[in-house]
Amino acid sequence: MEQTSSYDANFTAGGLLLDAFNRLEPVFLSADAETLLRAEGEMNAYIGIKTAGARKRILSEVARRGRVAPEGFWTWYYELPEREKALASLYLCMKTYRLVFDLHFDLALRKYRIGSELNAQHVEQFLDLLAGRDAYVGTFSEETLKKLNTQYRKALSDARLLDGTQLVQPGGIRAEFWSFFVEKQEGWFLEACFQI
Repeated sequence: MEQTSSYDANFTAGGLLLDAFNRLEPVFLSADAETLLRAEGEMNAYIGIKTAGARKRILSEVARRGRVAPEGFWTWYYELPEREKALASLYLCMKTYRLVFDLHFDLALRKYRIGSELNAQHVEQFLDLLAGRDAYVGTFSEETLKKLNTQYRKALSDARLLDGTQLVQPGGIRAEFWSFFVEKQEGWFLEACFQI
């Protein structure tokens, strides 16, 4: 089936990919990041993933997320504490994967605003409704839908937006962190993190 949908399931490749981005710091801070990232598929100098197939899949998603990062992102990112890196990585996921963006804004943000919890069943129901509206999502296997559900909730937990089943504002985040998104005209991300 030819994909005409704006959705895909590639987010299941590894959630926030925090470890991969941390290992690839020398690559992303290089003036020739794209070339080095392509070479990393063969060289495996930084990422440390033994199997070529898994390495290729992760690097493909890393590169995809890297292409949506605004100017100055990587220099800023690598100066962040881990807690803020997780949120910044979630930002890249929302910019890269329409499914994650819609799931977050159409389900999680609504749940947060009414003080409701977010659990696996809520995400499953949202994905089932989406599968009914989008033919391509309708072709996803049960296993893929389950992985999307699990990875999404884990990403929220890793970014400290989900504590068990309770959606929460992330604590201990500096004002300078949020300012970056405002300066880049990406204020929507503050809303995504329950800041406004």
